[in-house]
Amino acid sequence: MSEVYIVLMQSVQRTKSPNGSVTFRFDSEILSKLRNEADQKRTSLNTLASQIFQSYVEYDMYASRAGMVSFPKSLLVRLMNRLSEQEVEQLSEYIAKNDFKEMTLLIKNQYNLPAFLDMIESWLRTSGIGYRRDVIDGYQTFVIQHDMDKRWSTYFEKLIKYAFKDLNENEPIFNINDNSIAFRITTR
Repeated sequence: MSEVYIVLMQSVQRTKSPNGSVTFRFDSEILSKLRNEADQKRTSLNTLASQIFQSYVEYDMYASRAGMVSFPKSLLVRLMNRLSEQEVEQLSEYIAKNDFKEMTLLIKNQYNLPAFLDMIESWLRTSGIGYRRDVIDGYQTFVIQHDMDKRWSTYFEKLIKYAFKDLNENEPIFNINDNSIAFRITTR
């Protein structure tokens, strides 16, 4: 089994701190898969590795300790579709006030609006759910393309509403569709 070294020259933190350099040793098969992935994403191996490490540090490192697990999307859709509208709302409230708050504290080390929004973004990115986050003209907008049916749109809307209420923040403006949700807040 041959081994190959790669050197990362980019910091994995978003904050403005000095970049560092470190050398890792990878099995050639793993390195080949990483190179292929970087090529498909039209990025450098260094950038891909930095993204992987950043995702790990921002979310993956604590996700299992925070109670996050992976299930097939079809299972989640079918389970949610068995719930009544009232049960979806109750579930959203419970998750927002208990689980999501605790996850945000564990993963982001604080519970405030920026930490909550960063937690949502980290979770969406890691889950592979399509999203966009924009800050334009004093507004911050999230668009989430979950493709999981209307009940999930309701769940996300209520979850976010309850979290904002728990954070003593003004309720966002929502635009809900069967397979997507958008919300906008005023940035301070």
